[in-house]
Amino acid sequence: MKYGIGATTASRVSPETKLIVSQSPFDAYVRKYGTIPRRGVFGYFVHELGRRIVGGDYPVGSTLPNEPELVEQFGISRTVIREAMKCLAGKGLVEIKTRVGTRVKDRSNWHHLDTDVMVWYYETGPSVEIMRSIKDLRRVLEPEATARAAARGTAEDLAAIASAYDDMVSTIGDVNTNADADLRFHTAIFAATRNMIYAQLIDLIAVAIYANRALSSHDEVAEGQKRSLPYHKDVLDAIVARDPDAALKASHRLLDAWRIDRYDF
Repeated sequence: MKYGIGATTASRVSPETKLIVSQSPFDAYVRKYGTIPRRGVFGYFVHELGRRIVGGDYPVGSTLPNEPELVEQFGISRTVIREAMKCLAGKGLVEIKTRVGTRVKDRSNWHHLDTDVMVWYYETGPSVEIMRSIKDLRRVLEPEATARAAARGTAEDLAAIASAYDDMVSTIGDVNTNADADLRFHTAIFAATRNMIYAQLIDLIAVAIYANRALSSHDEVAEGQKRSLPYHKDVLDAIVARDPDAALKASHRLLDAWRIDRYDF
């Protein structure tokens, strides 16, 4: 699954450039959570080059085309290219050396917590490795967040979690609206930890929740959403009961039930 230059349903950024872009199922996600907007020549070029690196078109250790080559290939200015390279270097993907060029760094240096980098993994066909890593991350973060929400959440926090769950119940069958409610449910739980740093970690999980609807068929997603409701209800009940241990266990059961058919492991 790849998006970008050469796609059949594409539109030019502007008449002056050869940079062609196409819509991606993750465009809405990037608008909300990404660090680099997908608009203008700079934004589209950063995302296109980022996808190519993460997708392996430019393998680890390889040197990217030089500025004149990129100008010719994409029809964009040297200034845009230089700023884009600085941006990718800031995300740990490349290393810029004078008179040597721009080299793709080892993946251990990539900023995998960067939401743009995470999205590029999904857009270029997520590997079992990245899926396993995100699921493992969820197992570390979510149960503990749920336990903390049960112990620390305010009445307003609990009301927000309950409201999101009610929206999940009422939108079964409407895949996108239900997924939005699901994300609000987990976001409210992380906010209820009353830890401002922990609360922001939801961004790392949001891409996995969003990706489920982007990578699976409508029927698969709808069935999964329906199947997950009782597990979400158990989490809600434990939090409302102010029972951290029960909340921890309910969260683990929810994660045990989570799977994406194409990436079951």
